[in-house]
Amino acid sequence: MRNKILILFIMILVVALSGCIYSDASGINGLAPSINSHLKTGDIMYNQSATDVNQFKYTQAIAECDNATSEFNSAKSSANTGLSYAKSSNDNVYVNYMQYVVSELDAKLNATTELETAISYLQKNDSVNANNHITLANGYMDKATEYKTERDNIVLQNPSKFK
Repeated sequence: MRNKILILFIMILVVALSGCIYSDASGINGLAPSINSHLKTGDIMYNQSATDVNQFKYTQAIAECDNATSEFNSAKSSANTGLSYAKSSNDNVYVNYMQYVVSELDAKLNATTELETAISYLQKNDSVNANNHITLANGYMDKATEYKTERDNIVLQNPSKFK
């Protein structure tokens, strides 16, 4: 009788622990659509802002920057939650992936801030300072692209972990 209780207890413990590990991975997978949606919309808004700048539509460009910032912040909030899940899972693949997502979003937020600062200088006809901030914005976007490449490589190397 005692052995049966012990076996039952061990089985319940194994099931509970496997459920915890699964829940961290499923939590990350559950956040992915939200992160991707906000990231994609933020990219669209950022690119539209750059187009507006090139067409001298500075007021619209600032509004697009604000929208991009809001979208990137929403994605970052979900990504930070995903990073917490990844750390709880103790799975380095998920941890590294989510760290790249957060870093990519930080870079995009910095790029958006720099673009918005450049627009302010353009409104004052200060093209020297505007160009400096545009260069910084481009640098941050280049860094964001590097982070995306790194996370894409993680997915390619671990297809069973990413759906």
